[in-house]
Amino acid sequence: MLANDSTFEKEITVCTFGWLLVGHLVGDWLLQNDWMATQKRQGYYTPAGMLHYSIYTVSILAALFLSKTEDVPFTFWVTAGVIVFASHWLIDATNIVDRWMRLLRQSDLAWLRIVIDQIAHILVLVVIALLAPDAIPRC
Repeated sequence: MLANDSTFEKEITVCTFGWLLVGHLVGDWLLQNDWMATQKRQGYYTPAGMLHYSIYTVSILAALFLSKTEDVPFTFWVTAGVIVFASHWLIDATNIVDRWMRLLRQSDLAWLRIVIDQIAHILVLVVIALLAPDAIPRC
C-alpha cells in the first residue's frame, strides 16, 4: 500500500521452511561452481566437497538466523550445523542417490538423479524446521 509520504510499505512473512529453502537454493545452486559439483563426487573427503558442504551449511544457518524472532540456544546452532553438514556430505559424497535409484530400479537419467538429490536435501530441511525451537517460528 502507498503511505501518505509516498513510500511503499509491505509486510512480508516468510516461514522457517521458506527461509531454509532460500538457504538451500543459495548454498546448493547459486554458490556451487562446476569444480565443486564435479570434484565432490571423486571421494569422501575432497577439498571441493568440504568447501561445498561448508558453504551450504553456512547458507542454511544464515537462513535460520534470518527467520528467528528471539535468542536461540547455542546448542541448537551447533546441532543444526552438524546435521546439515553431515547429511549434505552423506547425500553428495557417498552417491546414496545412485544407490537408491538402483534399489528401486529407477531410470538412470541425469535429471531424475538431480530431482531425487534435491528431495533428499529438502527432507533434511523439513527435519531441521521441525527441530527448530519456538524462537524460530514455523508460521
